[in-house]
Amino acid sequence: MKHIQASPALRWAIVQRAYWVHGADSLSEYLKISKDYSLKEATGQIRCPTLLSWAESDPLSWDAERVYDQLRCPKELIRFTNAEGAGDHCEAKARPLFHQRAFDWLDKALVAQAPE
Repeated sequence: MKHIQASPALRWAIVQRAYWVHGADSLSEYLKISKDYSLKEATGQIRCPTLLSWAESDPLSWDAERVYDQLRCPKELIRFTNAEGAGDHCEAKARPLFHQRAFDWLDKALVAQAPE
């Protein structure tokens, strides 16, 4: 636990995200309940157009490609890189770029879904 508390990134990921969000008090408790949270079976059932983003240095987007491959719906995976200033979590240093790409995708998705 000292190692987790000493690292701001681990503290955020484990204590603030894992414990607080799931109501766990310890790592062992979180690991025990975390197996109940999975998109593994649901991913193939998603039918609406889906946009996934992947940021190069965002550890939370590590499985975006796997999720993308499991989707059976209209889908797009948009990549954001460090070189364009958008490689961090939530593309935080390049939100206008994220917004532009997300809204461009939304425009295409809405046109594709519009009745004729």
